[in-house]
Amino acid sequence: MYKGTNRTACTSQKLIAEALLELLNDSSFQSISVASICRRADVSRQTFYSLFESKENVILYELSKSCAFDLAGDGSEDLTLSQLARSYSRYLTSHKAFLATLVNNGIIHYMYDQQYQSLIRCTCFMSGSSMEDRCFTADFMASGMTSIARSYIMSGAREDEEYLEKMICSLFSGRMLRF
Repeated sequence: MYKGTNRTACTSQKLIAEALLELLNDSSFQSISVASICRRADVSRQTFYSLFESKENVILYELSKSCAFDLAGDGSEDLTLSQLARSYSRYLTSHKAFLATLVNNGIIHYMYDQQYQSLIRCTCFMSGSSMEDRCFTADFMASGMTSIARSYIMSGAREDEEYLEKMICSLFSGRMLRF
């Protein structure tokens, strides 16, 4: 996937992503072809493939833009579960339509990679821990956060930020588990 700063290329990437999201309103992800994305975006296949390897990469690109919920605190201390839950509940409630598109097309799992990478890149996420511990924890958290997003959409996205924040804290702290 193209990650440069060329204005024309960046504009084309944005047009391609918008075209795919528009097409997802009427068609399933599986039935949308690269050719139809190119027609909608008014770009050539050559342009598409110079910017993205596949239509899956377009979803990952869009997630990298829209899935970047605020993980940073003030930079002086580790991210707390409460901060993560607050930020993520805000993200969920403000991105319902996009999340519904992912869930309805069976591609919400692409969200996991972006969340995992966001956690690993965050300097305030378990800063004093080994990389191995950070990776295991980021894997667990990204999986859980993706599942919460799916459940939120599948339940009708009716819950408010406060409810979601409490649920996220309860789930990740283990308070919801009764063995």
